[in-house]
Amino acid sequence: MKKLITTLISCLILSLSQNLLADQKAVDAVVIMDSSGSMKKNDPNSLRKPAAKLFISLLNETDRASIMSFSDNGYPITYLNTLDSEENIQTTLKATDKVSTKGVYTNIHAAVERAHKILTENPSDRDPIIILLSDGKMDVGNNKKSIDLSSQLISETVPKLNEANIKVYSIAFTEGSDQELLTTLSESTQGFCKVAANDEELHTAFTSIFEQSKQPDMLPLSENSFLADESIREITIVANKATPESKIFLEDPNGEKFDATVDNKNIKWFISDSFDMITIKKPVAGDWKILFSDNDNKAYIVADMKMKSKFDFIEENGIKKLHAQAWLEKEGQTVSETTILDSITAKLELSAPSEATSESPMGLALNDENMTGIFVSNYKPKENGTYFATVTLKSQTFERQKTFSFVSELPAEPVQAPMTEATPEPEPKDKETTEKIAEEEPEDDNTLQSILIFAAVNILIIIIGLSIFLVLKLKKAKTSASEKKEK
Repeated sequence: MKKLITTLISCLILSLSQNLLADQKAVDAVVIMDSSGSMKKNDPNSLRKPAAKLFISLLNETDRASIMSFSDNGYPITYLNTLDSEENIQTTLKATDKVSTKGVYTNIHAAVERAHKILTENPSDRDPIIILLSDGKMDVGNNKKSIDLSSQLISETVPKLNEANIKVYSIAFTEGSDQELLTTLSESTQGFCKVAANDEELHTAFTSIFEQSKQPDMLPLSENSFLADESIREITIVANKATPESKIFLEDPNGEKFDATVDNKNIKWFISDSFDMITIKKPVAGDWKILFSDNDNKAYIVADMKMKSKFDFIEENGIKKLHAQAWLEKEGQTVSETTILDSITAKLELSAPSEATSESPMGLALNDENMTGIFVSNYKPKENGTYFATVTLKSQTFERQKTFSFVSELPAEPVQAPMTEATPEPEPKDKETTEKIAEEEPEDDNTLQSILIFAAVNILIIIIGLSIFLVLKLKKAKTSASEKKEK
């Protein structure tokens, strides 16, 4: 019975998202899930499994996904399946339930190497990504070998990942995990690492990975409210729950409230212990509200009016800066009508590695016909590490949002030698004193020679002294002998 319920839930959750954002970038995703015994303690309710299903459910028929467990090695449960059939969807979802907690070791190196092999042996024009979930440190039962494998992961595996344009996103389950290793692995491949100590943080981590890799159009939420406009054809809402017993409601622009029991062919609703996933086709234009939900909710959309963005780095007066661009597109053309552009307020929000936040306005690019209708902003990073950014375009009738992340690597500042004051040399009073100092302080090169001469002279003096002593003693002995003979 439990398996039947799981199957029905899986069918429902996938049916909510198969039409979601068909024009997004397609991805090849390998999800690596820790199956070491310590996961019994650090994920006793197996929250990583529904969270992984949430990510898979947000993908569409153009994407491929593989599920792998790892302990002493990487063990693929499924290889890259295209999510374009019910059979493949079910196979991928059910694979997450087969991840155990019976492993003894935590060989992150072997797991990532196996994922790299899966992605490179099955190349496509999709963007390849690895999602790594672990609660521990590199451990293969031998401390020296574990350290060596950690070093090899960064020095040998990372270059291969970069050559194949594979990004690694890491999720650490505990503060005790090797965050330094996971962060270096992720940031070196232009991904990021997040710590997820509870189910809410875990779902936020997975939705962040989805947003970075798929770049969906989103609606900004303010106090769990969002504005739907007439160009939106479909909205998919991920609403987090404070407790499994929490009951989520939606309120439409007409003030009508409804929940998962609603009888409407344009609304599909999936309920889990930690989140609800709701898809609404042809939503009524106006202000919507998500009621009785926790924070960090998401609203992904399919719309005729799309938001596009581009982020890269430029050199400006010898300084490397982030160059962010955003624009609206309808029927494949950039929206350039002055009446629309003048009503839009655009902003760039940034969260630094230290979690300090900043906000700056974006302005329309001027004096360049190729940039008509494009909002731009430049930002100079001040810290090393992963930045999370959000671009929002807003008017009285519509709102759009994009999120992205980037890794900042500031140039090392030159190390200056400490300033010390030179000790002034004493000035001799006259020429005679100078000559005397020169005589008293021989050159260093002559020191050894002087010592040898001094030693030789002293030895010669000793030899001469001994010779004189022996001669005198011999002479005295002869004199004594002569005197005895005369007597």
